[in-house]
Amino acid sequence: MPMTDSQKADQIAELRRQMTVFGMAADSGQNGKDKAQTVDLGLPRMGVMLPALACGALHEVQAADYRDMSASIGFAMALAVCCGRRFSSAPILWCESARPPFDMGHLYGPGLAAFGLDPARLILVAPASAVDLLWTMEEALRLGAFAAVFGEIDGRLPALSLTATRRLQLAAEAGGRPAFLLTGHATGGTSAAATRWDVAAAPSSVDSGASALVGRARWRLRLKKCRNALAGAGADMIDRDICVEWDARRQKLCDVPTPVAAHAQIRRQAV
Repeated sequence: MPMTDSQKADQIAELRRQMTVFGMAADSGQNGKDKAQTVDLGLPRMGVMLPALACGALHEVQAADYRDMSASIGFAMALAVCCGRRFSSAPILWCESARPPFDMGHLYGPGLAAFGLDPARLILVAPASAVDLLWTMEEALRLGAFAAVFGEIDGRLPALSLTATRRLQLAAEAGGRPAFLLTGHATGGTSAAATRWDVAAAPSSVDSGASALVGRARWRLRLKKCRNALAGAGADMIDRDICVEWDARRQKLCDVPTPVAAHAQIRRQAV
């Protein structure tokens, strides 16, 4: 059921209370506009760079296939860490419907910490419906008080309309902070998002550390959409596959060979 006006007011009050824990006032949106306008991913690739993420913009992250759902969440977490580094004093808002649209489970605190994100910086909300989730994201973005605002939503739902994404884009512009929609593996419809990232899992490298059981997370990325405002490298990267790796210790994305070349390298190391 949709939230009542009283429930919405209670949720806003709770968000304001949690933000004060970080020593922030709820009217800090103007300060957010004065900060850096982009989150730099800084990935050199064949003489070009991936486009920097606009802070005052909506971005979409989608899985290439159902089996890549976890990979898309992992990439979104890497983006969350990058945004948290850019706005070091601000919390991160993560919105997930009370009935999650995907069966990937909930975020796991120790896993987030190992990935480089302090769970204490993450504020989790669980709106009752997709409409309430989009409303929560919009109101949070207008505050300009979060390092980033994330929302998990099924991209096929009617609630995720062009109008809804335009409202999120305008709210992100007003608050000067980035918004991310995690839309699953079957996205449809037109969106006002500035960028759309298609994410697939890629074979990880063999970590040389004696105590390491798994290698670093790797993803195959394909930039499906990049608005002219974020042109430059973005125009050159449309619909081109690249492979990136997450360095949790340094909290940065690293450029690596393509998944095919990376897999061949792993095979050579295993022989």
